[in-house]
Amino acid sequence: MNATVLLKSVDIDIPGYTILRPIGEGGMASVFLAVQKSLEREVALKVMSPVLASNAEFASRFLIEGKITAKLQHPNLVTVYDIGTHNGVYYLAAEYIPGGTLKERITEGGLNVAETLDVVSDIAQGLDFAHQKGFVHRDVKPGNVLYRNDGRVVLADFGIAKAMDGSNSSTVAGASIGTPDYMSPEQARGEPVDGRSDLYSLGTMFYEILVGHPPYQASDPFTVALMHVTHPIPVLPEPYEWLQPLIQGLMAKNPAERYNTGASFVEAMQKLVASAPQGAVLQQSSVRKVGGAGRLSGTGATQQRTRVSLSKATERPAWLIPAVSIVGLLATGLIAWLLLSGDKNTDAGNVAAVDTGTNSNPANTPANTNGTGTGIKEVESIDGLQGSIEDWLKQADYYLDLTTSGKDVGRKLTSPEDDSAWYYYRKVLEKDPANARALKGIQDIANYYAKSAYDLCELERYPSCGLIARQGLAVEPSHAFLKQIEEVARAGEAGEKVAMPPKPN
Repeated sequence: MNATVLLKSVDIDIPGYTILRPIGEGGMASVFLAVQKSLEREVALKVMSPVLASNAEFASRFLIEGKITAKLQHPNLVTVYDIGTHNGVYYLAAEYIPGGTLKERITEGGLNVAETLDVVSDIAQGLDFAHQKGFVHRDVKPGNVLYRNDGRVVLADFGIAKAMDGSNSSTVAGASIGTPDYMSPEQARGEPVDGRSDLYSLGTMFYEILVGHPPYQASDPFTVALMHVTHPIPVLPEPYEWLQPLIQGLMAKNPAERYNTGASFVEAMQKLVASAPQGAVLQQSSVRKVGGAGRLSGTGATQQRTRVSLSKATERPAWLIPAVSIVGLLATGLIAWLLLSGDKNTDAGNVAAVDTGTNSNPANTPANTNGTGTGIKEVESIDGLQGSIEDWLKQADYYLDLTTSGKDVGRKLTSPEDDSAWYYYRKVLEKDPANARALKGIQDIANYYAKSAYDLCELERYPSCGLIARQGLAVEPSHAFLKQIEEVARAGEAGEKVAMPPKPN
């Protein structure tokens, strides 16, 4: 319990609202699930502490929060419906976000890399919008990130925001408001801040999701704040070192050396993911509890999508470029994610680690002929024709089996373009266009994409469904079901009514 006196349900009688139950509390307010009687909708009713309400500055800040947030209409920001005061009680009614907080997800076992990228992308987009409108959040942290039922996240609590143009004054006491674990160096020093301070906080949150704890830790908040000013940028552990450039760009001590906007950060993320090591986007955080953590507040990380795009909801994601090798990496990552996470009722904590290295089941691996110790038969030179058609077929079959059998989901199905199942089947068909085994292999890859795309559309993950369907069509352009499911995805992305076709066998 915070030392500040907080209101309980029995203390509240706000006209137009029926209190159902408490759902949270912070240093400034208690939050209740309530029903707004006029519209018969559930809302999160935030009620200010009476002790703080007696302070004119804090009361003003609370009202400013509602007015600011009401102006920031964005899918990744909490929407405010109403704000006011009654009998000395200050309250704010906002949309009810039922999926719990990012802090809870981290505590319960963490997120995998693809889910982490979704989270930081969503928040970066919300911040980019707010910064364009002239507001800085000043308290970006996992506890202020909430999950919608569709897996997207929103940033809550602009209660300590102020206009970046300086039109709203701030006292010295409020100048360094924020949480020390996520505080930018300039904020810790009590200096003026702009949107780049929020991006620094996003970087600290990004680090915590991956590693399981904030980047700087000490016995007291003052020391933590000082570490943000004096300590070097934290270094990610080996499994995530490919993401270090993003941490560098977010957590530079000098604001001028950080990403200027949330949009520039997302753009950098897109480019980095496109060139990521094989399977890197399938890695899991070091704190994930394999087979352990239960679902949180009725939703799970299985509902996430790899979006990482600032495009509008009705537009095709910006990274859908024709390069098959890049799209293949992202698409197979999404398929792996789907198969690992299951349906909407899957326990998010039961996602097992993906082995992106040597196959863990040597008994099912073709004999090694080159002494590499990988258990995979490597062909010395495909283009030089030093391997036989049978060699290419064995290699292709092996890569296909890695994914379709679930041994190593998404590995070398269609990428890289010169060492994948699709590549070797095509090489066979160049020499023997009627080869039944290669033709069946191509069809099996396309069917795999078709089934995965169908499952994503059935879960109403239309952007990901469309991405998978288009990758399948790159493999087999004449695949009738893939064409059909791509149309379903397009309709779903556009907000149109969707009629799902029969599920493929």
